[in-house]
Amino acid sequence: MKKIAITASKSKTQYFVNQAYIKYVADAGFIPIVVAPESMATSTKICDGLLLPGGIDLDPLYYDEDNIMSYSTDPEKDAFERAILQEFVALEKPVFGICRGMQLIIREFLLSIKEDKYNEWFTFYQNVNSHNQTGSLSIDRHIPTHYVSADMAGLYGKPSRIKRIPVNSMHHQCLALSDKGRAPEVLKKDLTVLAWTRRGFDKKDKEIVVEAFRINNWPSKVLAVQWHPEELSDIELLRNFFSPKRKKNDHKPDKAPLASKIADVVGQ
Repeated sequence: MKKIAITASKSKTQYFVNQAYIKYVADAGFIPIVVAPESMATSTKICDGLLLPGGIDLDPLYYDEDNIMSYSTDPEKDAFERAILQEFVALEKPVFGICRGMQLIIREFLLSIKEDKYNEWFTFYQNVNSHNQTGSLSIDRHIPTHYVSADMAGLYGKPSRIKRIPVNSMHHQCLALSDKGRAPEVLKKDLTVLAWTRRGFDKKDKEIVVEAFRINNWPSKVLAVQWHPEELSDIELLRNFFSPKRKKNDHKPDKAPLASKIADVVGQ
């Protein structure tokens, strides 16, 4: 079974991870490994992939921005997760980001490619309305609150007629993309937007909130979502990412199903 690293948060006396992440990874058929800074060197070697979970806000000062509305920031936690992200990417091991994890990944990605033109298209907002259901709406974490337009093949590895999916939402920092009709096509060599919404913006605004993306030009496979699939028990999303099903032409057909059919006929 594949081992999936999950980065821990810390209090004054403890390291901890929300139970939902542990259960999510285990239910998807993998072994969850909780990683603290002290165990990072060993964990990057023994683990097959990384899950960067949700949590407190990223510190915008590291990215040369004043802290206007980012709460409970922890530069040490940011540094730890940046380091482990960079290590897994260097080792060409897959990385899956959730909420805060998505924010960290996109920030580091844009720093790594050093493309000034992307500053014209991407905007980081420290507060977007109607995206924190546990605060403004007092709705439990496992209950969806809004729809996102979604590329189902990009998220789940198979085509679907479904164009929108309901998601939960527990963030107020967000990544916005302008000129939605042109920019995603131009960005495709570097990044593919897999889910988005206009929730939180006025109709006159020409921006969308990026809810999921895939990075195309890093050594490792990277996918991130802004919502919390671990609270929705969306096992297929995680399972497809870390252990995608092979296409029929990728391997010899299994003889077991045919043998089973023959046995059924003989028994009739």
